[in-house]
Amino acid sequence: MKVRTDAKRDEILEIARGVFLELGYERASMAEISTRVGGSKATLYGYFPSKDALFLAIVNRLAEQYVLPATERLEQSLDEDPRVALQRFGEQFLTFISDAEAVAAYRVVVSEAAHSDIGESFYESGPKRTVESVARYLEGAMDRKHLRRADPAIAAQHLLALLAHGEPWHQYFLRKAPSPTRAQIKRIVERALDVFLNGYKS
Repeated sequence: MKVRTDAKRDEILEIARGVFLELGYERASMAEISTRVGGSKATLYGYFPSKDALFLAIVNRLAEQYVLPATERLEQSLDEDPRVALQRFGEQFLTFISDAEAVAAYRVVVSEAAHSDIGESFYESGPKRTVESVARYLEGAMDRKHLRRADPAIAAQHLLALLAHGEPWHQYFLRKAPSPTRAQIKRIVERALDVFLNGYKS
């Protein structure tokens, strides 16, 4: 019996990521991925039971590399000025979601959500966890009277909506526009926080 290893799993994820980016979700096949990995389809299915599962593993890996560190640092920043902590988080978050690879992955999820479980799985492992983490930070800020008392989960959704959908949504997700520059991201986050903090200031 072949032994599964983290190194092999990582290799599969990296190769599969390239295949999805090159061919798109529809044209990418487990057969093509297994060929490029250099093993059998049985080996590939031993790590990932379906193309959906493999794709979601790639998306989750990106989130763990970029979003998770940002939310963890935010939750550890309760002693900072909320404006400073949220500006840093907002820039990290927007940098990730406006990256070309993240945009491509999101488009795939939206297109597949109507006829598979990929949308639900993506929501549970990605957006839901982000909202919960930001809500914990906001609840702590409310406890310290840095922000007015409100439902922290709703406040988190308001903040993330301002960051992700307030300005860049149509430009970066629905058009073939280049990713925003660091300077543009900084200004987008500043304007989003102007609105958010004006509504939630203590």
